[in-house]
Amino acid sequence: MLLSTRMAIFFVIFQFPVINVLARAPANYTDAFARRLAWPLASMSKTNSTLCLDLCFESYEFAGQIIANCDLQPRGPDTCAGSSMVIHDEEAIVLSFRGAINDHQINEANASFGINVPFPGGGNVTKYFYNAFISVWKAGIKDDFLDFRQKYPNYEVWTVGHSLGGIMSTIAAAFISQLDYANSSQIKLVNFAGPRGGDKFWADRISELVPWAYRVVHRWDTVPHVPDDPKLQYVHGGIEIWYNNSMALGDDYKECDAQESPDCSNSVPKEEWTWGDHDDYFEGGDPCAKWCERAKHMIVFN
Repeated sequence: MLLSTRMAIFFVIFQFPVINVLARAPANYTDAFARRLAWPLASMSKTNSTLCLDLCFESYEFAGQIIANCDLQPRGPDTCAGSSMVIHDEEAIVLSFRGAINDHQINEANASFGINVPFPGGGNVTKYFYNAFISVWKAGIKDDFLDFRQKYPNYEVWTVGHSLGGIMSTIAAAFISQLDYANSSQIKLVNFAGPRGGDKFWADRISELVPWAYRVVHRWDTVPHVPDDPKLQYVHGGIEIWYNNSMALGDDYKECDAQESPDCSNSVPKEEWTWGDHDDYFEGGDPCAKWCERAKHMIVFN
């Protein structure tokens, strides 16, 4: 049985002064877009609170968080989540997806590697990851997204997420493009720390369905290397952006356009992969209070 929770749409306008970092997504990846927009928006998958949106934007609509049962086992405990919103400041409809929330979910996802299902756009993806996306999509994200698309057909569509949410965001972007819910030129994808999601045919299709597709990797983060068994033949989709540093403001990064390039995070020996770099993207902390321009003009109460 599909379980879901949600809340009503909010429309909020603030009159605080704001520095407009970007008008729509840039032509290519920039640190400013990822740090100050995509990363804070990824955090919106975890909550029904609008504090982050208040800190980041002048004008938005928030359809609320959707939580759906996504366990592959009958009556299993795993849930997946996502949120839909419109950022009028950037003329963007945003779908944000949540990462795994406990060891059971991580273990079940790992156990599903090698169990694949066909992807509508071609190739095969991990059953757990596809089920994670489609469960949340059917539980309410689809309806919210289509409502926003009808109201704002000329807005861009951004999909973002971290870890499990990262690969869900990749699947979502390609799914939306394949089913013509939005033109591929309107879709922007930023996958933070996502694992490998499917076979090479699927990965090749990502660049065709979503030309503006980036996956961001922090230093020696272990998750983007999962699964690492070559017999499974899993491949990443999208262009890799690798920060071989603490991801502090001003730190450089390397872009690797080639699929599974040996010059970015794949250059890190397996013995150096670590969970320590998985949860502190852009130095960790509250991504909204830390990086959003509007936060400078507001008092945050913890």
